[in-house]
Amino acid sequence: MQSPYASKRQNDQRKPLTSSILFPEISKRFTENPTAAGSLLGLFIFSILRRGKISDEWSLLFSARNKAPEVHHQAVPLLSQKARKLPIVVIEIEDRDLVKYITGGLTGLKGVTSGKIKIAGDVDLALRLEDTFVNAGGIEQTLQFLRRPKSKL
Repeated sequence: MQSPYASKRQNDQRKPLTSSILFPEISKRFTENPTAAGSLLGLFIFSILRRGKISDEWSLLFSARNKAPEVHHQAVPLLSQKARKLPIVVIEIEDRDLVKYITGGLTGLKGVTSGKIKIAGDVDLALRLEDTFVNAGGIEQTLQFLRRPKSKL
């Protein structure tokens, strides 16, 4: 006999990941307004989980001040000699919590203490990434993007 939850799990696996929609939008927003990156420098690797297992990976490389980050999917960028000196932060987060993280509803500190986010590397730098999202208008723009009728979520 099939579990009553089996169809829900199958539908969950077919649903597109939030990260596959949000990270390209983040890239677009920073490209439109590169100064929003401010003085943030570092490589941020996001391991996106679905039900506790890594389902996707994205990276944001902030390699120069006031320059849009390079956004990479499923691969960490090859780092130049200069970029190799940048700090690296790995953020592990459930896909369902990603919108809350980007919009400030789940801060890095709250996420770490509750176990919803794991951060390896420079925690202070990870917190500065949150500030960068806020300064770039990430909260308003993410919510506006998700409200659009063509949003896949």
